Amino acid sequence: MLYTIKPNILGNYAAALAGVRTVSVLEGLGYSGSASARWRRLTALLYRLALHTARKVVFLNTDDRREFLEKKLVQPAKTLVIHGPGIDTAHFSPPEQQAKGKPVFLFSGRLLAEKGIRLFADAAEQLHREGAPAVFQILGAPDPGNPSTIDPAEVQNWANAGFVHYLGSADDVRPKLARADVLVLPSWYREGVPRSVLEAMAMGKIIITTDTPGCRDTVEPGKNGFLVPPGDTPALTNAIRQVLALTPEQRTAMSAGSIEKVRTEFSDEVVLPEYLQVIESVF
Repeated sequence: MLYTIKPNILGNYAAALAGVRTVSVLEGLGYSGSASARWRRLTALLYRLALHTARKVVFLNTDDRREFLEKKLVQPAKTLVIHGPGIDTAHFSPPEQQAKGKPVFLFSGRLLAEKGIRLFADAAEQLHREGAPAVFQILGAPDPGNPSTIDPAEVQNWANAGFVHYLGSADDVRPKLARADVLVLPSWYREGVPRSVLEAMAMGKIIITTDTPGCRDTVEPGKNGFLVPPGDTPALTNAIRQVLALTPEQRTAMSAGSIEKVRTEFSDEVVLPEYLQVIESVF
């Protein structure tokens, strides 16, 4: 099985030369999904050539599958959708006790502009000026090989200004997630299904994310979170205000909604048997 852009393109070429069967798993379009038109055309051509030799092509959301079929990048009979990479809901489980105090809104992910981190900071600054009873935290590291990575010094400047707390990076995100109430991912990066959101859902967090491919699959608005248009700071700020306006009972219900959704749609118990079926059908 091949994952991510380069292995899916180069790996399929190499496997075809060696006579090896492959399954391609497209975990979103990543940077290529929002790059320049010239880069998107080149990437599409490479995908069309590479996926021609794959036996099966797995998409993590229906939007990506639809786009590939509309552009005739892959034969329809080869394709299927499996919702997400799978989450170990025993490893990512709700904390026994929720921290008290001001609600904590956490951005967790690589420090990429396309992940919407600056929108998160802008919303935090606005709400801080308003005196909103909330804490805003950023957890993540830069991605030096990515053209849209941002300098950690910029994040530190936000922290120095007092409207966000920068937590750095962590090998184990669970302790940070346990102390948060809401996971905020205002991404327009072409996610497959964002793992950071699924981890937060499994730990009972309310989700605020964008109405974009992959992200929108994780939220039922009003049940476990809110969807906002990509690049819309006022809408993001209003969504945070909506969470702050919830009663404790409503927050508890939305937390339970996240846990239910991730367990019934995205857990290892649901997803991994689907991958095994694909492998068995090919190999």
